[in-house]
Amino acid sequence: MLAVDNSDERRGLSAAAAAAAAVDGTITKQQQQQQLVQQTTRASCVAYSSRQGSGGRTKKWAALALVAMLAVFTPALAADSTSTSLTTPTPTTTAVRGPTHASQSESGSESESMDELGEIDDVSGKAGSSNTTNGGSIGIVGGFRGVSLYAGNTGGATLKLDSTVSSIISLSQDTVSFLSNAPSDGDITAACAFYNSDGSVSQVFVGGSSLSKVNSTDVSYVAGISASGKIDSMQGGVNGPVNALYCDQDKQVVYVGGNFTTTAAATLKSVSTSDSAATGHLVLYDVAASSWRTLPFSGVDGPVYAFGRTRDYVFAAGEFSATVDNATHVSLGTQPVNLTACTITGGNSAEIFGFGDPHNAICTKRLDTVSNTWLMRDKLTGFFRIDFPFRTTPSLLRLINTMYQGRGTKSFRVEAASTNLALRMAYMDSALGAEVICVQSCPLNHDYSWQDFRFADDSATVANLTGVNIVVTDWYGEGGGFNKVELYQRDPRVYVDSSFNGSPCSQQAIQPTSNMVGDWKPTSPSSYHGTYRTLTVNAGDVDSATTQNSQVRLYPSIPEAGFYNIYMMIPGCENTNTCIRRASAKVTLGMTRSQEVVATVGQHNFVDQEVLVYRGYTPASTSNFTMSVSVGIVSDAKVSPQTTQIEAVVDYFRFERTTSYTDLRGVMRLYTDLNSELQTYGPLYMPLNDTLPEQAVVYSIAADASDKSGNVYLGGNFANQTSGYEGVVQYKDNKLQPLNNTGVLGSVSALVLNGKSLFVGGQFNGTGDKKVAFNNIAQYNTSDSQWYPLAGGVNGAVTHMVPYAPFGSDIVAVTGSFAQLLADPRVPKSENVAVSPLIMWNTTAGDWVATPYVEGTPTLVFSDAWNKSRPNQAGLIAGKFSAAAAISAGGTLLLDSDSSVRSLEYVGYSLRPTANQAFAVNTGLWYAKSNGTAAKLIVGGQFTTADGSTNIAQLDQGRWRKLVSGVNGEVLTLANAAKFLFIGGKANLTTSSSSQKTTGFMGLTVYDMDSGDTMSMPRFMAASGSTTQVKINKVAVRANTAQVIVGGDFQLSGSLSCPYVCSWDINDAQWSPLASSSLTGPVTDMLFAGNQLVVAGTFQNGSQPIQYLMHYNFDKSAWEEVADVASLPGPAAVLAPVAATGDTKSFFVAGADRSSGKSYLARFDGRSFTQLSVNLGSNSSIRGVTLTPLSRIPASVLSASARSALSRRADGESAIPSGYALSISGDLVLSGNKRASSAFFDGSKWAPFLSTVQSDGSAGYVSSFFYENPPLSVYEKKLMSTALVILIAVVIALGITFLIVLVGLAYVYFRNRREAAATASAAAAAIAAAAAGGAGTMKPPQMLAKSATGTGYLHGSGMGAAGFSVGAGAMAAATGDLGDDDDRPRHAAAAAGDRDTWDEDALMAASELRYNNMASKTGRVASGSSTGLAGLATAAGRQAAVSSDTYVDKHGNVGAGDQTRGIPDDSLDSIFESAAAEAEAEQAATTAAAAAAAAAASNEKSGSHGYAMPAPHHYDQRGNELSQQQAENELSNIKAKTGSPQPAGGASLAAPIPRSLAMPAPATDLLSGSDDGGMTSSYGSRSSMYRPDSTNPFEQRLALRESQGAFPPAGPFAAEAGDTSSAYIPMPTPRHQDSEQAAAAVLAGATVTTAAAAAATAATAAATAAAPPGAVASKKNSKDSGSEPESESESAAAAIRRRSLSAASSSADTSNGRSDASGPREPLPIRDSLRQYPVFYAKFTFSSRETGELGFRAGERVFVIDQSDEIWWMGIVDHGADQPLEQGVFPATYVSDTPPKTTEWAELM
Repeated sequence: MLAVDNSDERRGLSAAAAAAAAVDGTITKQQQQQQLVQQTTRASCVAYSSRQGSGGRTKKWAALALVAMLAVFTPALAADSTSTSLTTPTPTTTAVRGPTHASQSESGSESESMDELGEIDDVSGKAGSSNTTNGGSIGIVGGFRGVSLYAGNTGGATLKLDSTVSSIISLSQDTVSFLSNAPSDGDITAACAFYNSDGSVSQVFVGGSSLSKVNSTDVSYVAGISASGKIDSMQGGVNGPVNALYCDQDKQVVYVGGNFTTTAAATLKSVSTSDSAATGHLVLYDVAASSWRTLPFSGVDGPVYAFGRTRDYVFAAGEFSATVDNATHVSLGTQPVNLTACTITGGNSAEIFGFGDPHNAICTKRLDTVSNTWLMRDKLTGFFRIDFPFRTTPSLLRLINTMYQGRGTKSFRVEAASTNLALRMAYMDSALGAEVICVQSCPLNHDYSWQDFRFADDSATVANLTGVNIVVTDWYGEGGGFNKVELYQRDPRVYVDSSFNGSPCSQQAIQPTSNMVGDWKPTSPSSYHGTYRTLTVNAGDVDSATTQNSQVRLYPSIPEAGFYNIYMMIPGCENTNTCIRRASAKVTLGMTRSQEVVATVGQHNFVDQEVLVYRGYTPASTSNFTMSVSVGIVSDAKVSPQTTQIEAVVDYFRFERTTSYTDLRGVMRLYTDLNSELQTYGPLYMPLNDTLPEQAVVYSIAADASDKSGNVYLGGNFANQTSGYEGVVQYKDNKLQPLNNTGVLGSVSALVLNGKSLFVGGQFNGTGDKKVAFNNIAQYNTSDSQWYPLAGGVNGAVTHMVPYAPFGSDIVAVTGSFAQLLADPRVPKSENVAVSPLIMWNTTAGDWVATPYVEGTPTLVFSDAWNKSRPNQAGLIAGKFSAAAAISAGGTLLLDSDSSVRSLEYVGYSLRPTANQAFAVNTGLWYAKSNGTAAKLIVGGQFTTADGSTNIAQLDQGRWRKLVSGVNGEVLTLANAAKFLFIGGKANLTTSSSSQKTTGFMGLTVYDMDSGDTMSMPRFMAASGSTTQVKINKVAVRANTAQVIVGGDFQLSGSLSCPYVCSWDINDAQWSPLASSSLTGPVTDMLFAGNQLVVAGTFQNGSQPIQYLMHYNFDKSAWEEVADVASLPGPAAVLAPVAATGDTKSFFVAGADRSSGKSYLARFDGRSFTQLSVNLGSNSSIRGVTLTPLSRIPASVLSASARSALSRRADGESAIPSGYALSISGDLVLSGNKRASSAFFDGSKWAPFLSTVQSDGSAGYVSSFFYENPPLSVYEKKLMSTALVILIAVVIALGITFLIVLVGLAYVYFRNRREAAATASAAAAAIAAAAAGGAGTMKPPQMLAKSATGTGYLHGSGMGAAGFSVGAGAMAAATGDLGDDDDRPRHAAAAAGDRDTWDEDALMAASELRYNNMASKTGRVASGSSTGLAGLATAAGRQAAVSSDTYVDKHGNVGAGDQTRGIPDDSLDSIFESAAAEAEAEQAATTAAAAAAAAAASNEKSGSHGYAMPAPHHYDQRGNELSQQQAENELSNIKAKTGSPQPAGGASLAAPIPRSLAMPAPATDLLSGSDDGGMTSSYGSRSSMYRPDSTNPFEQRLALRESQGAFPPAGPFAAEAGDTSSAYIPMPTPRHQDSEQAAAAVLAGATVTTAAAAAATAATAAATAAAPPGAVASKKNSKDSGSEPESESESAAAAIRRRSLSAASSSADTSNGRSDASGPREPLPIRDSLRQYPVFYAKFTFSSRETGELGFRAGERVFVIDQSDEIWWMGIVDHGADQPLEQGVFPATYVSDTPPKTTEWAELM
């Protein structure tokens, strides 16, 4: 794995730029992409370079260019390649404001993700220490189903309601108010409201089907409720159900519609208005006057179901066809009879002075005084008779009884004066509350109140009466009498005789009057009951101006505007025998200000007759206008020629009310302005100009209140096949117009017009033409005239729909008898979702969204759909609920960056109670692993989700979805460490009785968010071994480390003892206790304060005092007491940091007093605790404490002045830092016994914030606040992305290959030219040295025949396939050791110190290489030695002078192997010497070659020979020992294959040192000549990843660097199948026999004394420097072993050969567990603890470079314990019984599950 720095510089931004961007938040999307590209490029290049080994600068920069190009074009893929060791992610969160499209598939392919919640501001302070922020969102979780902002009038709100009765609730966006402290009974089905200027409700009016009481006030079907809770009974309401209400805010009038026939006020008080006030299902209530206001008509003849509003009209819709406003439904007390003009007679009048005149009771001004009361004689019956001077139709008799001296009338009857017929009278019985009919004895109350008696006979009986007689039949005291008598007539009349018009004591504002122009003479014939006027003129003067100006003008008093029949009374001409003179009359009616009607009325009738003059609208009389009637003689009057005179007569005009409209057909409209002047121009109510079909029923009206055109939509149960509409139709331009597709096929009960969208609800399944399908709800776009389904619709009827203003102008609220949202057939994998019968549609987002919370069935939802000037107005919801709140939250809530509170999830996808109705959300976090990744909101608690998840869930595009399975216990804590999510809670394990398998939640789950897997780990257990009592209360991540601390109630993790607190390493995946000493009690909470872990709980050690807090000191690795902890009054339940202010040592602690149980709150400043005075109720519980910036507190909670004062507070002034407040959550009982679930605390005062409620109505609680901050920085090891590597390879192959080939060919061409010259020079030097006869010089094969003579050459030894031959003199030349043994101490004394660095001097110095030249601490060549590396550099030059497998161990042994462990990146620069140094090394090699040639010549002359070498043992490739002859035969076979000549004298071919061949470490040191007593080295060789035979200087120097250290021996290979005798490391067959490889063998350990060998070695080294790739030996694995020479007479060549094979054999034995060379041993036994794991065998050697990785050599056994990852496995390697097991991760491709054969992987050894 590779760790890549992920700092701001690495991401392409300087530190300053990154800081600036974080502050001002102006990083654009383009800049973010550029940063991502740069970050990806850098990380990918480092990864590529490391994976390719030392592939050279050319490859690295090529990869850099390629990946940069790749990242530009494919930023999404490049982003995945980021690798970091110190991860400080900055999440980019996605929100839950709501969906953006109507249709969203599970994969999200058809819609965008939800809107982003906003960027997170950079928070100062240590990474991970900040828990507050001024930006981003704040998550709120707890045990609640609904949330409201705290409201004082709810008492802090437990929000518990009685579900058996109806409640009326006012809701704003985030508050809820109850309009009555006690709910109402009966179903509430209608409502409207008046609003204050701020949008709050001032008064609400509600109606229903059985509403009889609100609070303790009796009401009848309708009532008003003020915001303060005052009840308006609306004068007793109405006498039937109310279906619809509309509140006219401007006029302060309430329109009431329903199934009633009258108002209770008319019924209860008097019969005078019982038939006129509201007798037809529709009435108005004047709010200001608190009284009923009659409409211009008396209602309609059927139920009213809905109201609609345009700018000028209010539409009433229902099941009616006509108005109710005929003659029987007029106001009875509006037309008084002028009794002063009548004849009044008293029968048996009293003889008491001043009381006997019956006229005393007419227009009485005082009570029971002289001349103001009529009395009767004592103990006698009597009568009060009224004879009319004209015929009239009486309608109402009003009486006030006398109480003079206890007298009074007890009962009476009314008779027609002309016939003495007893008339039927109706009165209101106050006891019964109903109208009662009386005939012979009508009771009269003995008091001074008006009592009304209505003439109840039919019109024919009471019409045109000449008088009435009131007969007193019983009395009080001594006799009867009346104080006052009034009589009213039904129809308005205006008489030509003014004395008959009105009454001097009448209360009429407008009195009827008349005037005349001309000679109109009164006429009173005996046959006519009354007096009329007659105009007589000469026949020749009819058309004269005088005659035409002679007119009678009459001005009636019309009490109500409406439609009237106007009758003219024409006395019969027989009365005066003037029929021959009668002419037609010209009647002019001034009906309105703009209408005049002229009619010609014939007057030739013989008898008295009322003639209908006009039928139509007549306005009510006002002070400014009243209709007029003018009567004269027509200008062209025709009379009998027998007469010379013409006459016209006038008596009175009668106005009879008639039905206004009979063709309404379910809809009528009324002007919004019903003032008296507007009606003088025409009727203020009317039907549609184009009517619906007969029997049409309209249930709903949709209109725009600002629309002046009167355009409306009607929905109901109707169809017109001819016109082509059904269910819904548009009324536009005074005409009904069908919608597209003919409407809907079914009944429509609800309509809402929102902008250009018409929402239709009801009971239907598609359009009328069946072309578009939808279920009970649909949307019609008025712009494109198309129908659209609302997702899949609902599974039941929709009854109400309104625009819900509290949630915004784009929200439509829907109620009905449905229980599910149906699956959308257009969306794959869509599903039915259970919902409450209150849902809301977002018209902008096109999807269902969260709603207010009501636990129960709403019968009504209301918001003023007709007034757009108050977008934030409150809404109303009514129904039978057990709980209610402003927001349906389901245990989760969001406090947005603009301080608004809102829900998170889609409707139907909220968290739900478990099967046993348990519900709580205890914790939450935003998970984000790395920079630029989207944050995921994850919560835990006790709940279920729609997809079946339990207790843990993540928010996925507004839906709570399953995250991990198997968490069946309550989740108490969550923590995020890099890609790992830690889930802690209550264990819930069960064991199957049949399989004995244990499943469930063990209390902690570690979930890999990348792979989706849970990490396997030991179970937690209690001390008793029980796993069911385990509880993990807190998981805390230690910043900038890989350490995660778990605290709770447990004792063991598997077999590991770590009571109550345990530490987990996310890289090593291991548990460990924090300290040897342990806690003594469970941990309830934890936090990090500085470098200390503070834990809360109850801890007591023996008889020591109880400690409520302890802290763990990481510096001392010990638990310690917290200072001043004894001052805490009780156990600590909550710990909260103060780190947001930069103070990392302080923290807050909350808990409960041990003695009183009251909550306490304190702050620890690092030295002592400061108690804060919270003053909470005894039953309060604090569950969370969070330091919150004042800027995040909503303005509704904290005023601007208070916010300013707190911001100015000095830091030392309070325990709470300036600019902050504490957010305290839980269940808080504040002063006044008011409850809040969350409140802000400034150190002395409380500001209540939230009230919550659970589903049963009990108070909820808030568990915690958590911020949208980056997670803590942790140390994480990461692998580079495999996808990136593959993608780079593809791009290279497809796009850049041609360029690389060109560059590579050019480079190789010039390199080969240079190296060819060097090779030729080195070869010439080697031949020259060989010609000098130096012993041990390696020669080409054709020259080896001379070695049999033994003259100056080191003879080759026959070795078989694995043999080799070296010249011994080369080492002597390299080390400068040309003397005998006596010279060794002198050289040793000259050795330098133990420096372990290579400088230029050391590389270039010409000094000998001896044991004394080795650094004692490291085993490397001492750079300070006079004979240091100069010899090697001189001998090898550019070829690094040594095979990659040559090393010098700590004992001074020169052997085969490499050492790559622990090479830090920063040491590479010391290895890469400059090109100048290389050139100097080449020059030094040339000089050394010359010196060696001279030394060889000198040596030949002296006849000196090297050390004797024992005869070798010969082995084949399988390790079997061969005879000398067998070895020679084997060599002959090689010669035949390679084409090399056979050396003379049986000498074997020179061979390279194979990487798999261990070089010997003889008892006598070949370099120093010292004897180590036969001790062998404990170090062996390992395979190098750098090839020394490479021509690249980079690889050459890494090979040289690797050669400077030892490596532990590799594990054994198993033998081939069928060979059980031994296990060994297979030896490769040498492939090359060049002299350069022989020289490398000399450097690896051959010993010579002949000076001439130095010349050969030098020449060979020079040739090696220029050798082509592949000329040097392949990889090897070797381990030193001692072996003594067999005989002193043995030749040096034989000794070398024997020692070589002996060493190879010894190395193989050791690798397979052999302890000596005497015989083979069995492989290492497998320990019992490892037998449970599968065994794999290393195919390649793997070098561990980071902590946690497992290194091994090819062939070793690897026990694999975790194969869950496809790339990296975890395993164990056993090096022997006396060695510890090594555990770690390694690449899965490096091992195989089958043992290797003899020849497999040989070249990789």
